[in-house]
Amino acid sequence: MSLIIALCGYHNSGKTTLGTYLVKELRERGYKVAVIKSTKEEGNFTDKPGTDTFRYRESGAEVVGLLQRDLLTLYFTEFPKDEDFLSFLQNLFWDKDLILLEGFKSFPYLPKIWVLKDKEDKEEIRKKYPGIELFIRAEDIGISLEFLLSKLKEKEKTVSLYVNGKEIQLKPFIQKILKEILFGFLKGLKGIPERISHFEIKIKT
Repeated sequence: MSLIIALCGYHNSGKTTLGTYLVKELRERGYKVAVIKSTKEEGNFTDKPGTDTFRYRESGAEVVGLLQRDLLTLYFTEFPKDEDFLSFLQNLFWDKDLILLEGFKSFPYLPKIWVLKDKEDKEEIRKKYPGIELFIRAEDIGISLEFLLSKLKEKEKTVSLYVNGKEIQLKPFIQKILKEILFGFLKGLKGIPERISHFEIKIKT
């Protein structure tokens, strides 16, 4: 299961500088990272009216994709606006170790790292924006890296189970049993690669 954490702070606090530093450092350590940035702006800044993708979205498609030679852009016209947003992200980026969000300070259910500016009051911020797990200043970015590395280590596990998009917590011995059963099943199939890094099974009822 991916670790989800939001980098929050007021305007020009250094969130993007922190985020790019964390992505670079974590990638060098072998972690897979996805990034989503929120904005208060509204409108079609990445998809102009009249384009083919815009017309498909206008027609009601829930997801529209634009494939270029070196870039795939996806537009989701429908997605959860409540706590189910976390499960939506988990399913979308199931193979990533970390989903790093920039902004999202008004999402009370998100765990957060808050980048402080001068003279900001931690307690006042904490009262206004729940979920803050770490306060740092822009010059202390190394602290946030150690914090995330510790969180990622805690998250490491071999089996995750989702039902209707929501994760079901599994005890370690249940994870072990499921892993042994599923790997035993795979060994009896043709076409399975010798080395398996991960696999996913989805069942619709």
